[in-house]
Amino acid sequence: MNAPSSSGPDYGAAFDAAPGSFLLLSPDLTIVGVTDAYLAATMTSREGIVGRPLFEVFPDNPDDPSADGVRNLRASLERVLATRRPDRMPVQKYDIRRPDAAGGGFEERHWSPLNTPVLAADGVVRQIIHWVEDVTELVLLKRDTSREQAILHEELRVRAGRIEAERSLRTEAVDANRRLSESERRYRFLADAVPGLIWTADTAGRLTYANARWTELTGLGGEELRGDRWQAALHPEDRKRTVAAWMAAVRDATDRFQVEYRLRFRDGSYRWMLAIARLYRDADGTPRTWLGSATDIHDRVTGEEQGRQTQRLQAVGKLAGGVAHEVNNMMSVVMGIGELALNALGRGHPVARDVEEMIKAGARATAVTRQLLAFSRQQVLKPAVIDVGLVVRELVPALQRVLGSDRRLEVVAGVADLRVVADRGQMEQVLVNLVANARDATTTGGEVVIGLQAAELSPEDTRSAESGPGRYVRIEVRDDGAGIAPEALARVFEPFFTTKPADQGTGLGLSMVEGVVRQTGGFVRIDSALGRGTAVGVYLPRADAQVAPAETVAPAPPGTGERVLVVDDEAALRSLACRALEQRGYVVFQAPNGLAALNHASAHPGTLDLVLTDVVMPWMNGIELAERLAERAPGLPVLFMSGYPDDEILRRGTLPAGRTFVQKPITPDGLATAVRDALDRARQGTKVRAGDGEDAEDGKDGANGEDCDDR
Repeated sequence: MNAPSSSGPDYGAAFDAAPGSFLLLSPDLTIVGVTDAYLAATMTSREGIVGRPLFEVFPDNPDDPSADGVRNLRASLERVLATRRPDRMPVQKYDIRRPDAAGGGFEERHWSPLNTPVLAADGVVRQIIHWVEDVTELVLLKRDTSREQAILHEELRVRAGRIEAERSLRTEAVDANRRLSESERRYRFLADAVPGLIWTADTAGRLTYANARWTELTGLGGEELRGDRWQAALHPEDRKRTVAAWMAAVRDATDRFQVEYRLRFRDGSYRWMLAIARLYRDADGTPRTWLGSATDIHDRVTGEEQGRQTQRLQAVGKLAGGVAHEVNNMMSVVMGIGELALNALGRGHPVARDVEEMIKAGARATAVTRQLLAFSRQQVLKPAVIDVGLVVRELVPALQRVLGSDRRLEVVAGVADLRVVADRGQMEQVLVNLVANARDATTTGGEVVIGLQAAELSPEDTRSAESGPGRYVRIEVRDDGAGIAPEALARVFEPFFTTKPADQGTGLGLSMVEGVVRQTGGFVRIDSALGRGTAVGVYLPRADAQVAPAETVAPAPPGTGERVLVVDDEAALRSLACRALEQRGYVVFQAPNGLAALNHASAHPGTLDLVLTDVVMPWMNGIELAERLAERAPGLPVLFMSGYPDDEILRRGTLPAGRTFVQKPITPDGLATAVRDALDRARQGTKVRAGDGEDAEDGKDGANGEDCDDR
């Protein structure tokens, strides 16, 4: 156990004093911790068992040939280690050795065990928590009661034949019935004390008894559950399936019945339950009654579903990254060649409008790509300190156009100064997406309110979020529209899921919102119900730094004969970059891969001012190329470009310090600006030419760098 610190809680002492009977086991089943309650229950001492193997301390009773406690417990623990999931064992007879001071030997005990893994961050089982409840008294009571009932029944049978002749037996029969009623009352008392749901049903499947726990959890009394009325508390989606399975078990008189279903609780929520029932038969095999229980398994079921959902979203995220790379490459060619063609044709040319529409279509495809990347939290962000209130106020005219003139937009700011560190462009897109969703959810005359407020969140407030407690800015977009059904609310962040008609929306709006917000360090919460509208709350960590000044973007000045080596394995992209840079006054060379680029630098020492390289290429990627060039010419500027969102240059979605990066799809103007900026930055330091050092190894295709005119 962890030692107490001067400022933190003493977890070791807390564990030792826990009211339950717990053992803490290492993966090799050595006892490493034990609660005081467990020591008392097993008549052992902490110094006598900690550090020793579990089954050395607690062996089977050698005087009981049928003892199988060790075997069953070992099998359960091995299942926990193998599956990394909790394992609930049925009631076990596992006798406990008495201390010598108490007479020695073994004492009969019965236990209800649960073994639970403690997982490390990498999913490996670090320890096992072994919890037991001593049910010896209950087992012995049931055994004694069964014996007592058998004796009473025999007494009644013998004396009933002589009741007319022996009137005195009537009093004894009444007394026997009283004791039988008392026995049944004791059974019901025990059933009401159990934390689970206990019930009985007749051989026709009609509920005849439900313990007090049913009423506590569901708010339904015994009479409201009797017969078939209990079925009304089942979730509508589970009712038909559950009832059909139950009636089939009743019809076939199966020995054991098991089903999982959702049960409506007192507060109107539904929780997953596991119902298990056994058919009780007479000694001759005649069915008499069903005895059943229901256990709350909601946390397990939802945890498994969340795990599956996480895996699905991770798979879609990987797909999004691959799609983004391919689309960005293709759109670079479409949009870049389009701009070159438009510049060559002139705005007044008859086909200029067609070229403009082609460029717009490429921009729309790029926007979808950005939404995919935002959903998967792989987009390159350029965070800066921004004033959220100022951003919203400046965006209001655009948001009103999105909302339409037939709906009202209101902005309510709780405080004036609300600063966060975020990518302004992406935050504007978040607001546009949320307002667009509010527009689609409302009708003519609807109202949308954007609320801005400072929030101080406690650990309890952020328990279900990835972010921790602290100071936040809350941006809430609330509408008075139709609201979202509970089953749809659980899926709103899934990519491509939408409640809109098939021809409206991509299903990426809210997934993009969540992706951007979470990548910025915040989280999103939605409150909605049918008929009362929807409120989407965006929580971002509040910043203390001053707002960054707005950047002014001026047209890039033309080149003055600077020599640029373009490295890309996509011939069309290579050609586009060459043409765009040559038109702006640069001398351009090209290479189809990193090895060919190294060969060019070695063959033409001291002739390069800049290397423009793709990041992901065969045989040698752009990062490796930059490292090899740095060995030959420290200081030679390298400008990276990539359509991939998750390569090495993108650490946690932000630009690495000291690196210059161009995100595909590239345009001629954007590329020229990035090249000019990289060259100007390099001139602020010592100018170093490439080519000093030994020759590079040959490229896989034997190609060295070529003039763009020679392609």
